[in-house]
Amino acid sequence: MRRGRRPAGGIVVAAVAAALVTGAVPASAAGAAEAAMPGFLEPSDMPPDPFSAWYWSSGPSEGPYQAICAEALVLPEGDVWNATYGTPETAGGSQVSVVFPTEAAAAGFGAQAEASIAGCEARMEQEQPSRPVTFWDHGAVAAEEGAHVYGIGFQGGWGYQNQLVSVGRDGDTVTIVSWESNWGDPPVAAFKETTRVAVNKLR
Repeated sequence: MRRGRRPAGGIVVAAVAAALVTGAVPASAAGAAEAAMPGFLEPSDMPPDPFSAWYWSSGPSEGPYQAICAEALVLPEGDVWNATYGTPETAGGSQVSVVFPTEAAAAGFGAQAEASIAGCEARMEQEQPSRPVTFWDHGAVAAEEGAHVYGIGFQGGWGYQNQLVSVGRDGDTVTIVSWESNWGDPPVAAFKETTRVAVNKLR
């Protein structure tokens, strides 16, 4: 569990107020309201690809990113980071992590993320009624405060598209990890391990 990341608001205000007397705000006080970036997956942590190694499509950076099946999820304006991963031809992936002021807020957001993913099948079929969508609940992953893996399959423009997405939490931080490819079966067991690593790396 993540603890002690943010100083109490009263301490921050007092530090800033005291600094105004001397005309300068200490860097520690000025940045206290911003969370530190959580740890992220390395490309090598993604499920092994049968054709090539993974690489960073974009390394970890601050800002929002729409994860697979999470388009109905509203991300906060700050303390959000993302990274994307790829292989030359076969697969892509992403990780989005959000830090909250409290563990309760993080738990609530995690529940919202899972609800958005659970509603993905119905939204996709409503958008394209002629395209069948299959949704799987691949179950829980034992990691910190818990994680859950889901799968989506549908006929895409480049063949049958398999997608995996997970939601996990460590204390005040929630992470959403995704994988997708139209080559072969989804690597559910390997993706569960990727999810476990992702949650354990958050702090």
